[in-house]
Amino acid sequence: MYYGLPMKKVLVVDEIELVGKLVAYHLGKVGCDVESCRSPFGILQKVKDFKPDIVLLDMKMQGLRGRSVASLLREGEHGFKCKTIIFQPDEKHLQKQMVDEGLADGYFVKSHSFEGLKDTMERVFKA
Repeated sequence: MYYGLPMKKVLVVDEIELVGKLVAYHLGKVGCDVESCRSPFGILQKVKDFKPDIVLLDMKMQGLRGRSVASLLREGEHGFKCKTIIFQPDEKHLQKQMVDEGLADGYFVKSHSFEGLKDTMERVFKA
């Protein structure tokens, strides 16, 4: 059991269904309550209903860019504060820039290990 994350609610937003399921499976094994969605549309309602502690947000989705979604999450339109981790396979410099701009609390490059994701999430939770 990984003691830094249990009982955290995590929303995974990724248009690739397999990625969402894989991340949900691994986070579930360490005690997280996980939901996933494949579309950025309706995310504010999903956040309002599920009330996640953290949102793992893919930056490159069809129809609405991650930067726009991250901005909406920061504005608190859903009436609920949650942390956001940018979650994509490349462009680490752009992910870091979003953190520096206050649009996200952390970032993770998808191609890295699942242990790395857990470490990133733990750092964000402690901040």
